[in-house]
Amino acid sequence: MTESTARTGAVYRPGRSGYPHMSLGYITDAAAGLDPVALRTALAQIERPLTGTVLVNRIHLVEQWHDSRRIHWNPLAEIPLGAAA
Repeated sequence: MTESTARTGAVYRPGRSGYPHMSLGYITDAAAGLDPVALRTALAQIERPLTGTVLVNRIHLVEQWHDSRRIHWNPLAEIPLGAAA
């Protein structure tokens, strides 16, 4: 991913983790009523790997930050990966 990002000309600054990673997330209006601690506890009690296959043909590189209320992101680059099978 780092090499693909470099080919776009986008400036890549690694976060504190020091490595690029993929995050997949979504939210709906119902999310406001969720208890995050209870959700993490329920997920931790699932006795099988939480894995899946994700087919993608591009990655959107974003800069992310928090303002104590929301997570924000600024699009930096769209990185083509080829056709998803």
